Parts: sequence; structure tokens; C-alpha cells
Amino acid sequence: MKRSPEVSQCGGSFLSSVISVESKPLPPDQYLLDLPELQERDRPTFANFMPGENREALAVIESMAAGEGPKFLYLYGPKGAGLSHLLEAFLPGTAESGLRVPIYTAGEKLYAVDDIETLDRGYAQQLLQLQNAVYADADAKLVCAGRLPPKELPLPDGVKNRILGGICYAVVPLDESDRFAELSRQAQLRGILMTPDMEQWMSRHLPRDMRSLTRVMDIANQMALHATRRVTLSVIREAAKAAGLLPAEK
Repeated sequence: MKRSPEVSQCGGSFLSSVISVESKPLPPDQYLLDLPELQERDRPTFANFMPGENREALAVIESMAAGEGPKFLYLYGPKGAGLSHLLEAFLPGTAESGLRVPIYTAGEKLYAVDDIETLDRGYAQQLLQLQNAVYADADAKLVCAGRLPPKELPLPDGVKNRILGGICYAVVPLDESDRFAELSRQAQLRGILMTPDMEQWMSRHLPRDMRSLTRVMDIANQMALHATRRVTLSVIREAAKAAGLLPAEK
């Protein structure tokens, strides 16, 4: 794991304002804007996906991204399991494309569709057209993700038959012990001592996916480094606010 990147100063009062982080936090976006390397590390990749019990599913989608493996893959699981992370790693820009269902284009080989259980009839028909086009293209690959098992999807039989004709995996979130064992390991790499009160607070108040948790850890590390102090629970709280993972105070 890389050492946390340095932050460039933004004006002469930057350092002094961070030192008082517990009593006077900086505007939430300031830390993120000052950490381009952190933002790049925060980008979903296969390397920063913590597989847990999902090593086989990870291996399959990685092979597809490399142009190998099956033609169709369907991943399903609860929120926080990392489905959107895997799709973004498979096809960067999926989340920002603005297209619920991409349109097949000759020469493009990778396609991804998230949250397929929410597709209305029109989008479901577009997905079927995409599936048929990908099926006819010897090199094309399509990965779909959703919350429901394939047979329970509220989609036309033609769409479900294409999905069932490929490979399907239930993606399981990391359990509590594995999640915080990994988080403690990453904290140690950053010189942070994870205490029981930090773990309890993060477990109760933050999303359960590892990318969100490590993002908070990275921001807390930067705050503490510039304040020349250690990371405490109060710094973790401020980092979570800076990451946009806590509601704004009224």
C-alpha cells in the first residue's frame, strides 16, 4: 500500500487552520481538492477491491476485462458488497456515462449495466438488444449487476435467459471481523493505531464498503500529518464529514 500522499499548501494560513481541526474543521471539499493522488487511489480498481469470499468472481471479471473468460457475467448482492466498484473497475466511466443501458458500437468490446432490477420496460428492451449484439460479437463482453438473484429479476424472460446463459455470482460483503482486520492492517501501514472506539464508531456510522472506510482513513491521516498529531476518533469523525459520509451539521 502506498504511503499517503502529501498535500500542497493553499495559502499561508493553511497549516495553522488544520492544527485546530477538532474545534474548527476546514470546509469539507478542501481536503479532497488538495489530494489529487488520494482521489486517484480512491478510483475503483480490481487492485483495491477487497475480495473476501468473492475471489472467484473477481478472477472472472478480471479475465473478462482482459478480453478472456465468459461472454456474459451477472453479479448480484446487497448494497455495500462492491458491485458498482467491480463494474467501474471493469469499465471505467460506467457510473458517469449517464446511460442506463449503453448502445452497442462495433469495435467496442466491453459493456456494463448496473442496477438492472430497476430497469423499466423500455430500458429492459434496450438491454436485450445489447445482449443479442454482444452475443453476436465474438470478442464482446457484458457484465451486469443487481440486487436480486437472476431468476427473481423483474425483467423479460429473454433478458433473464441471456443472463442465465452466462455466469452468475452472488457477491458477499466482507463480514465485520474481516472488514476491520483489513482496515487495521491498512491503518498500520499509515502509522495509525486503530482503537476499539474508532472501530465501533466507524461500524455504526459509516458505509460498510472498504473503499469508503479507507477513504476516511486516508483523509484522517492527512489531517493528522498536517496538524502534527496522531489520528484519534475526533479526527476520524472530521475525516468522515470531509468525505461526505456524514450529514452536515445544522
